Amino acid sequence: MTEEFGPEPHELAEQANETLEDIKKELSEQEAKESQNRLWLNQIGLSTGILSALAAIAAMQAGYLANEGTLAQIHANDQWALYQARSTKRHLDESTVSILQALQKPVPSAIGAEIVKLGKQQQESQTEARKLEAEASVDLQRHESFAHSVAALQIAISLGAVAALLRQRLIWYLGLGIGALGICFMIWGTYHGTYAAKAEPTATLGEHEQP
Repeated sequence: MTEEFGPEPHELAEQANETLEDIKKELSEQEAKESQNRLWLNQIGLSTGILSALAAIAAMQAGYLANEGTLAQIHANDQWALYQARSTKRHLDESTVSILQALQKPVPSAIGAEIVKLGKQQQESQTEARKLEAEASVDLQRHESFAHSVAALQIAISLGAVAALLRQRLIWYLGLGIGALGICFMIWGTYHGTYAAKAEPTATLGEHEQP
């Protein structure tokens, strides 16, 4: 009868060592992976915080520019109304002069001086109105840029949250790209007002104007 013996003690020790090494290796890989995930989540948190701050700044700037543009347009309309009132008064004075001349009566010098004065005041109102309209146009264009920036940054923030929830880096990268687009809108809105060309008043009469 053949007697069977189990593994030698040194074989058992080798197997135990191999198993222990495998466990250590697996734990080390798992720890490295968790460390990378923590680092990535921290990066998402940092980027989201930065994008949130930029979105808040863009929102405040968009609101400010909208108010400034609206006020500038209101003041421009006031100047055009003043322009029309002075134009009407000047036409009445000119009609008076024409009537007096037709009747071969002397024209008071005060009327002539008033006509000249009103003409100069009309030109001043016209120039100011066009300047205010140009400012309003630039402010509203910049407002649109900052509004687009807010929308892009908010989308980027939302995608960052989704990426953290689903553990999908691609979604985070997409969000960063959209966030960069939002920052570009901010830069354009910031410098557009500095370099926007201010159109000089032309000799052509506008819809608000009359001779």
